[in-house]
Amino acid sequence: MNKLHVLQSGKGSRLLFLHGIGGSATAWGQQIERLSGDFSCIAPDLPGYGDSPMPAGKGLQPMLDMLVNLLEGTPCHVVGVSFGALLALALTRREPGLVQSLVLADATLGRGHLNDVARSEWLDIRRKLAQSLQDVSEERAAKIASRTASKDVIMEIASHMRRARPEGYMNVADVIAHTDARPWLPQITKPTLVLYGDEDSVTGGEVSNTLVASLPDARLEVISKCGHAPHLEHPDEFALQIKRFVMAQSAHIQGKN
Repeated sequence: MNKLHVLQSGKGSRLLFLHGIGGSATAWGQQIERLSGDFSCIAPDLPGYGDSPMPAGKGLQPMLDMLVNLLEGTPCHVVGVSFGALLALALTRREPGLVQSLVLADATLGRGHLNDVARSEWLDIRRKLAQSLQDVSEERAAKIASRTASKDVIMEIASHMRRARPEGYMNVADVIAHTDARPWLPQITKPTLVLYGDEDSVTGGEVSNTLVASLPDARLEVISKCGHAPHLEHPDEFALQIKRFVMAQSAHIQGKN
């Protein structure tokens, strides 16, 4: 099986970072810098992104196959942003023994609940965007960030977006369009921290509130003056939230052993 390209650093409890539809492994660089002193950080380019190969087929399962292969049977705490949060939920549903806890930031739960017309319209927009990401990355990044985001933050979001390849981007778009994770949530019992930026105009707070209401063991933290990319716009606060949560979960796991 073709292997995912990964950024990896640190020692200790394992953190798996999963990026969004407009991201790549490099988007986790600031988090790895802040957290690798306490954790073993693993950030893959998702299938079809950056330096990773395309999955063997369409849909969630081939992507999950590659993640399972990457983990080699060793459990981890999973941090996902946007589509990465949806992928984290799918991984937990399929392989609960590989997931110790979840951090879901500015999540999407998929658009499988839409009618055919709405889903087709959404995919058409994504198809046009996939072909023009290199040209419109800064414009798109400005919409993802908060109104007060600095030019440096916008440029950084855009730089990671440009590592997305059209075929990989559309593969993820198709997965989002045909997935509805809401029915899964009551059965996902892993401890979960739900985060979102209060100025997120992409998925907004509604999805995060749905997660907290539907997951059996979840709590919510809101990051103020922040858009859809809190790991880039407020990296210190994001890393601190992860560190506190994961250390508490690791201590609980060790206490049970």
